[in-house]
Amino acid sequence: MSTPYAIGSTPVHSTAHGPVERSSARSIIGRGWRPDAGQELLLAATVGPEADAPKAFAQWRRTHDIQAIDPGSTRLLPLLMPRAHLFDATDPAWPVIRGCYRRAFVHGQLVSRRATDAMRMLTAAGIPTMVLKGGALLAYYGNNPALRPMNDFDVLVPRAHAQAAIRLLLAGGWRNPWPGPEDLPRVYHGACFTSADDLDLDLHWQVLAAADDSDDAILWDASVVREVPGDVTRAPCAADLLTIVCAHAAPWSPVPPVRWVADALRIVGADGDRRGAAFDWARVAERALAWHVTLQLRDTLGYLGERWNVAIPADVLHTLASAPVESVDRKAYVTLGTMPRLGAYLTRPWRRYRVITRALPAWRALPGFVSYLEVTLGRPRLHQLPLEIIKRIGRFCRDRRWGRR
Repeated sequence: MSTPYAIGSTPVHSTAHGPVERSSARSIIGRGWRPDAGQELLLAATVGPEADAPKAFAQWRRTHDIQAIDPGSTRLLPLLMPRAHLFDATDPAWPVIRGCYRRAFVHGQLVSRRATDAMRMLTAAGIPTMVLKGGALLAYYGNNPALRPMNDFDVLVPRAHAQAAIRLLLAGGWRNPWPGPEDLPRVYHGACFTSADDLDLDLHWQVLAAADDSDDAILWDASVVREVPGDVTRAPCAADLLTIVCAHAAPWSPVPPVRWVADALRIVGADGDRRGAAFDWARVAERALAWHVTLQLRDTLGYLGERWNVAIPADVLHTLASAPVESVDRKAYVTLGTMPRLGAYLTRPWRRYRVITRALPAWRALPGFVSYLEVTLGRPRLHQLPLEIIKRIGRFCRDRRWGRR
């Protein structure tokens, strides 16, 4: 889903801070978990030590056109506002930054209110709710939706209530583009619903695609009370939320997931200990293994320690580095963690399917793959599957030519 905070790409040859060199929109599409050098400069300006922020921002401005930055970096711009006093007030970028801040604040309020309405409806029907991702992270940003822009609002319900929750949302006026939305829990861990006024709610029935239902029960048991606009619900504890943030950042995304670093630093430093020495790192490692995201956490936590000086205990990193990883997870991590070329694009559905059918050997899981494709491709009839796949390959090749993915 495209970000409403993205700034349009316009050819600009210079700024008040000098010439700007930038690649064409077609050269780099999206990104995985590791920020590039420019994104690291912006992170240093927004969430790094204040003493280093002015230099980092000045260097970032010399090499980046504010009107043509990637949408992942755009999501970080509102975080410059609390530090505005550290930077050059005459910089012509400030009208854009303030506009992003105001846009994020208004949209965040709207999407949160709509999500609150949905959660009240679910709660009234006896369905427990928990906020995930942006909704859970608001508390770490002073409950200011401008500082943590959200395209949508993520809500988790127990898997046993997934179909009932889907029916309630549809009856309440929420839309889902999939034919037969009640089939979605068979193949996905969540799905997007849109309100009558075009605000998005991501309904989850598993915290992560690879997580087992029994593991999600542990998430619920450790959850904490969290206030959201106009209501009270639950949210993952800090260690679980960090695990979710790092795992969710790992796959390649057309919108660079750079803000995961800001989110992680906020979580580990919420108790005033910026380096996270007092954090429950043992639970993070435990959840990573249980949720089958060992590789994701190994890489992202290693980066936080090396680049951002987060005090992750050596035994936790050793646990992640030495833990056995199933072939299913290793192959999925490689395939889903890089920008898809045609070959990888064709194998991605199988990798996702094997993650959720890991209990079966591949030969036993294969017959169910056809049913999986029927749901994920919009429920075409069996004889229509080959044509639907060919159409999607054609769209993929066209989008790659035009730099859309």
